[in-house]
Amino acid sequence: MTSTDLKAYLGIIARMKGLLNSPEFEQTFASLTASLPKSKQFLLKMELKRLAQPCNYFIDLRGHVDGDVKPYEYREKMHYLDDNAKQIFESGIKDYGEYTLGVYEEVMNAENNFRVRHRKETEERVKNTLDSLRRGPLLPDAPSSAEKDIEAEEATSLNKLVQFGYYVSRREERMNFGIEVEVRSTEHPFQAMTSDLSVSGCKLKVPAGKNIQVGDTLNLALKGLEKEFTLDLPDGLNYQVLQIDEQEKHAYLRLKRLEPQQEPQFNQFLQSFIHGNKRRYKINLDNTTDAVLTKGYEQYYLPRINTLPIYLSVVDGIVSSRFCLTTDYNKSVWHYFLDEQQLSVLNLVLSARRLKQLLSLQTPERSCILYCFTHAAKGKLYFYAATAIELATAPVLREMFFGFGAGKPSWRIFHLNLLKTSVSQSHNEFALPGSSTSQHSSPLVQSMLKDMHYIAALTEISAVAHRGYYASHHYDNTNLAELNKFGLSKAVQAAPCEAIPIHYVNLRAESRYLYKTTVLIRQKAEQTAFPAFSRDFSSGGLQLECSEPIDFAKGDILLLELPDLQKITPKYQLSNLPYEVMAVSKSRTIMNLKAAKTDGHIGKQFFQQLIQSNRNKLTIAEETPKYPGLSDALRNMYLKALNNFAIFVHRRGLRHDITVLGRGAQPNTLHKLLQLAQTQANTLDLTLLTKNHMFTQEIANQLKQMKRQDAPKAYELYIRVSELDNTQLEFSSHYDFEFSSAEEQKVFVIDAIQHHTLFSFRLFVSRTGNLDSEYIAKEIGYISVYAIHKAKSLEEELWHVEGVADGVETSAELIARFDVQASERQHLARLRILSRDR
Repeated sequence: MTSTDLKAYLGIIARMKGLLNSPEFEQTFASLTASLPKSKQFLLKMELKRLAQPCNYFIDLRGHVDGDVKPYEYREKMHYLDDNAKQIFESGIKDYGEYTLGVYEEVMNAENNFRVRHRKETEERVKNTLDSLRRGPLLPDAPSSAEKDIEAEEATSLNKLVQFGYYVSRREERMNFGIEVEVRSTEHPFQAMTSDLSVSGCKLKVPAGKNIQVGDTLNLALKGLEKEFTLDLPDGLNYQVLQIDEQEKHAYLRLKRLEPQQEPQFNQFLQSFIHGNKRRYKINLDNTTDAVLTKGYEQYYLPRINTLPIYLSVVDGIVSSRFCLTTDYNKSVWHYFLDEQQLSVLNLVLSARRLKQLLSLQTPERSCILYCFTHAAKGKLYFYAATAIELATAPVLREMFFGFGAGKPSWRIFHLNLLKTSVSQSHNEFALPGSSTSQHSSPLVQSMLKDMHYIAALTEISAVAHRGYYASHHYDNTNLAELNKFGLSKAVQAAPCEAIPIHYVNLRAESRYLYKTTVLIRQKAEQTAFPAFSRDFSSGGLQLECSEPIDFAKGDILLLELPDLQKITPKYQLSNLPYEVMAVSKSRTIMNLKAAKTDGHIGKQFFQQLIQSNRNKLTIAEETPKYPGLSDALRNMYLKALNNFAIFVHRRGLRHDITVLGRGAQPNTLHKLLQLAQTQANTLDLTLLTKNHMFTQEIANQLKQMKRQDAPKAYELYIRVSELDNTQLEFSSHYDFEFSSAEEQKVFVIDAIQHHTLFSFRLFVSRTGNLDSEYIAKEIGYISVYAIHKAKSLEEELWHVEGVADGVETSAELIARFDVQASERQHLARLRILSRDR
């Protein structure tokens, strides 16, 4: 970086940086520095030579700039730059003629770099402090509008709880408009004020203490409007109370107008009034801004769920696992339950008998622990599965199942949660004000989902480090045949479960383009080539289709020739291009290929130039789902039923924060514990979760080491509850990383089991990718029309999400792991605590 004593000459450096190897360098330099002493001229010349030195530093701006960072390849080296950095980089290359130290420093010191911003803000604060010290004490000024904006932003940055799948739609626009009204339907009429108004309803601010209940009918006289307009409403308007928000000195009533069709002239007047004044009084955007935040956080969470949602149909008492919603993070669960023929055995695991077991539970959450292992014999894979409920009735078999099963590498433990659903929950009910209808599934998708009544949410909670606790159980080897009662049948299934990938933003490193051209394939240069044709390509790979099935496998290296494309380029020799096979279709006619790792791959260079020169002419390849709309429908159903919790990590500059939690339709155990631990009413205190930023710092350090495609990092959270008396509870939380050894952790857990009530949760932390902005584009566009600052604020909040944790309760598994005999006692103690009111 240019030293401080040369900062005054940055203009000369900028003028000269492109002339260093030019014949006119000396003459131009002499004319620009004629007034400078020889020592300064010497230092400037040395600085220019330093900046012009060739550079091979790798640039990765992910998490370091306020911008959308994308892969950018330069001379076979992949950098990660945002649009601003890319422009600076290419301009620097043009000035210097190659990638130099000067180009690197210009990119790293861009204005949107968080480090640069932090340094400038620090310098500004120091300058202001020194100025105030020189001026002496002053009387405080009234807060400026900018300061008010900062205070408002801080007020809105309080902890919040987002309910997935919950949106409030309005059929019409509602205007923020305060008018005086007289409430006549009580014994003593009183004055009140509207805070917003539409043709079919309003929000009313009334003094506290009024005896008004949800469902009451109120008659309002619109006194404020009657002063300016002739309304001809002698009997006023009738409204029904839908919701009451109690405050300290007043209450807000959400009102729905009754029988609006009886006053068509007033309806037309009010609609025209709102339309003509919505720029002046501003449209109420609360429901739309809430929907943007909810949908935005959903888009971060859903692609990273570790839980596998399995959709169960029930027809004539027969239960079938019909679909699974898969992501990159839960695919391991899906693959675990595939047999030697690659068919799912989930139909057998989730039998009608087990479904009845879960439905018979008299608890808020119908869940249990599922233990599994497999045994391979004679080319077949045999599955063994048992729930904690089944094993509790046979302690001897439980010892055997744990001891024998945990000794196998295939030992797995799952949290199984049964959720209710229906086809009606497959619709996206949110609609912008004034739009006709919400988004409904197609008739084909609805017919496929009409018999879906339950979702089995399956989350793997096992860990290699925990296997020893189960393997230590003693059993009689001579009685192993008794475990066959837990074996799954090898009978042919009528309709195996089908995996449906979740639909979200394309997170490929580079775009693929549709293009069909002839490709000749060989495995060795001397072999005869056989023809295929391309389906799509990118700079790093191709997808090929062959007319006959092929015998290639993943990892094979193929030599490609592109005869048709060779005709358009004399610059590149498009033959014997090495590509690695990455995947082969079931029909063995379609292959995905990746450019093999070689120095100066000719194919890669050719396709890069082809894309750069023809980007506007090429068509981007998009994935075509097997059942259009099914993935979105399954997604909506899971969102409205899920019982997991989500923790979102925001990064703002150098600081990480945890201020947003996500939940499903019903609060789960963690939310109830946080509620019980609150010290103030109507607040969401996350201290039990964050432990005064200890967990935030741990996640921040973890995210720095992670990439978007990395597997999640699992943490265990323990919440110990002590009952001091019949009314008071004491909460303390501990994470597994706080213990210095496994033995120390074991001592803590056993003590908590014996003397307290213990809850535990597994948190799967992953780094987020890009937000699918198309999912919220309509809402953001609508908000921008009326309040551009709100739209920017929403984007600012969502674009700063860097990590997400998917959480599931594991209390039952933890107790069984350390002291299975205490399982029932601890279960009852947990229910007793969760049944308390705060």
